[in-house]
Amino acid sequence: MTFNGDDDPKPPGTPQADALAWFARLRDSETGAAEREAFAAWRAAKPEHAEAYARVEKLWNSPALSKALARFPAAVPPVVVRTPWRKPRRWAAAASVLLLVGWLAAASGLIDRWRADYTTVAGEQRRIALADGSTVILNTDSALALDFNDDRRGVRLLAGEAYFEVRSDSARPFVVSTGNTTVRVVGTRFSVRTGETTSVAVDSGIVACTNGQGAGVRVTAGQRVSISQKTVTPPEQTDAERAFAWLKGRLIFKDRSLADVLDELDRYHPGIIVMANGKLGDSRVTGNYKLDDTAAVVRALADITGARVITVSPYLTVVR
Repeated sequence: MTFNGDDDPKPPGTPQADALAWFARLRDSETGAAEREAFAAWRAAKPEHAEAYARVEKLWNSPALSKALARFPAAVPPVVVRTPWRKPRRWAAAASVLLLVGWLAAASGLIDRWRADYTTVAGEQRRIALADGSTVILNTDSALALDFNDDRRGVRLLAGEAYFEVRSDSARPFVVSTGNTTVRVVGTRFSVRTGETTSVAVDSGIVACTNGQGAGVRVTAGQRVSISQKTVTPPEQTDAERAFAWLKGRLIFKDRSLADVLDELDRYHPGIIVMANGKLGDSRVTGNYKLDDTAAVVRALADITGARVITVSPYLTVVR
């Protein structure tokens, strides 16, 4: 999650991530008029911004969140600021809201997880042997539901990312469904990552991808495609070593912004990582790190870019 400091009130990221960051910031009693005007401009800039913020408000006020918090009270512990820093009262309050907002984002996927046949938590990966001899490797913080019968081989990726090794069966194509995409194959190896868009990367073979409006594309080995409800990007070449590095427990990136890398790393981290300096978040970084100690990776990236790491609690790390 990216949450900018006083010098840059506009939080960059996906519309949903931006909405979460703005939601936390606007609940800070010291938020000024300039920041509120920046928020109003962001919300009015695109319809999807207003829609994303409305979803956050609706979920925040929903009975489902209250029930989730009551069921898992340990998920939102008291905030203890361990390191002195500028405006401690303000940031302690913001940290409390960010913890709740982070749990809000997690709670939004609880229904899918209850419906899933297989799930993983942050930092966990799981290998699943399917009845047809195919294999699924479920990545961090993911949920998968099976849809198998005598005539159909299918799964629904409800959240997160998975790598599929599909056994060939021409009579029964293997189908992976997400909220906006259908991926159909006979026998191949590929990964699917779902979210606001669905990303498909092919390791070997060919897959056919279709979005909710019927637009389709064929993706071959070494290619990646991004699909939404309304759009399908042309297939582009991808670096297989980086695309499938997570299968070996690594995160590999080349000339990416620090904010993007921290957002990716946050998927594997047991708490929330907040980028609190927009300008520093634009710093370009390259690296190859093991994912078994995400806190150490954050510290290493901070050393490279001259950032400061503040551990607010075991559940919240701020980089600024």
